[in-house]
Amino acid sequence: MEITCRREASLAIVDLSGRWSVSAGESEIVELQAVVAHLIAIGRVRVAFNLRGLETLDARGLGEIAQTHKNLRRAGGELTLVAPNRFVRKMLAVTRLDSVIAVRDTECEVPGPRPADIHRTPIRARAGQMLG
Repeated sequence: MEITCRREASLAIVDLSGRWSVSAGESEIVELQAVVAHLIAIGRVRVAFNLRGLETLDARGLGEIAQTHKNLRRAGGELTLVAPNRFVRKMLAVTRLDSVIAVRDTECEVPGPRPADIHRTPIRARAGQMLG
C-alpha cells in the first residue's frame, strides 16, 4: 500500500492506494499510524482517507480505520472515507463502519468548513515526509 498526504484548506487528505493487506510485521499500519499521529500533533484533525486507489482492504485494515476514527474524535476531529470501491464499501457495510464513519463519493462532499475559493496545496508525504 502506498500512502501520500496533501492538504486542501483545513482538510488533510491521506491518499491510500494499492492493496491493503497487513503483513505479519504490520509495517503498513505503522506507517499510517505515524502519518495520523503527526497530523494530530500539528492540529490537523479533519482528515479524509481517499480510498479511490485502494484495491483491497483486509480485516486488520478495517480495524485500523476504526482506531484512526477513534483517535481523531478524541483529538476533536473527524475522519471521512472518500471514494471506496464496491469491495471496500461492502466491507464497510458488513462491519457497519459505514454507520459510524462518514463515507462520501468525492472530496467535495466532505463536511466541514471550507472557503468558497478552495486553495489546494499538494503535499506528498511518505512516513519520513509529513504534512507541515
